[in-house]
Order: sequence, then structure tokens, then C-alpha cells
Amino acid sequence: MSKKGFFLAVSLAIALIATVVSFTFWLLDQPIADPGEAEMPVDDELALPVASDEELDDATERRIRVTLYLLSDSGMALAPEDREIALVDSVQEQAKQVIRELLAGSRTGLGSPLPQGVQLRELFITPQGLAFMDLSQELISNHIGGSSAEELTVYSLSNTLIANFPAVKRVQFLVEGREVPTLAGHLDLTLSYGRGPRRLEQESTSGP
Repeated sequence: MSKKGFFLAVSLAIALIATVVSFTFWLLDQPIADPGEAEMPVDDELALPVASDEELDDATERRIRVTLYLLSDSGMALAPEDREIALVDSVQEQAKQVIRELLAGSRTGLGSPLPQGVQLRELFITPQGLAFMDLSQELISNHIGGSSAEELTVYSLSNTLIANFPAVKRVQFLVEGREVPTLAGHLDLTLSYGRGPRRLEQESTSGP
């Protein structure tokens, strides 16, 4: 190789090395993207809706205070217990919720005048103010019996419904969808019942 060719090759090599070095420094000088800031594609069908502040406020405010009639400490009267429950739009659905709260028992230590295991099957309120309350077989099969106990059971249910819903005037009881003659041999369940006599009530007990 001639001297001229040698110097030309050396010059090209130096220029190439300089270009590579410059490009490397340019890359190192570029900002590194934060992976947390990268925009990811969102599938609209899988994205969860986010409630607005107004919707959250509405959800927390839609509660009402109701009164449940449970058993007093003496076991001989009904004691009101205040309870706060979710508000729903339908009067009949709200009434069902109130009765289910009653069947669930006390939160303040009061006893229950209702047989263990009884469930609400259906509840319907007529425009005339008569509420048909359909309860499960346990209302009869698990009842302890006795005229006083029967009174407390029936009026616990009717008082709770009538006290919370002024449109309800009387309650007609059904068991497993059918009219039954009696609960345990003392009260006539073919009749409808209003609010119980004052002798069965005592002063209020507040609850959560």
C-alpha cells in the first residue's frame, strides 16, 4: 500500500470512530422515559366506571331511621329499637327491608319475640292500607306457644310495619302463601291486625 493510501485509510478510520463516539454521547444525553408515565391503551369494555363526588355523596346520604319492635328486658312487653337502614325507592321494598331487619334480631341486646329461623317470603301493600305479610313455616313450627307470646309475636310485626309506614293500617298474616287459622291456638290469624295495645309497649331504646 502506498503512503497516500495508508493515510487515507487511517483518516477514514478516525472519522468513523469519531462518528460512533459522537452518536454514543448523543444517546446518553437523551431523557429516559418513565414507564409509569407511558400511556397504555384502555379497553372501554373492561374499564371500571368511577363514581363522581356527587354520586358518592348521594350513596352515603340515602339512609333512613326506622323503629323496630323487639322484646323488652322483662320479656312481657315490646321495646322499640331505632335502626338506620338504606333508603330504597319502592315503599314495598322498603317495608320488606324493615321486616327483614326485625327478623334479624336486636343490635342492642334486646330479645326477639319472633320464632327462630322465620323468614319473610313476600310482602304486599294494597292501596287501601292492608299489608299482606307472608312468612315461612317456622313462624308456627318454632313458636314457643302461649297467649302472651303469640300477642308479642303478632304485634311485633304489625307495630313495626305500621309505625314506619303511615299508609299501612292493618296487617294480614300468611304462612307459606296460605291463610292459617292460628299461630299457636290463641290468636285468630284469619283476621288482620292493627297496632297493638299500649300495655304491650315500653319506652324507646336507641340503636346504631
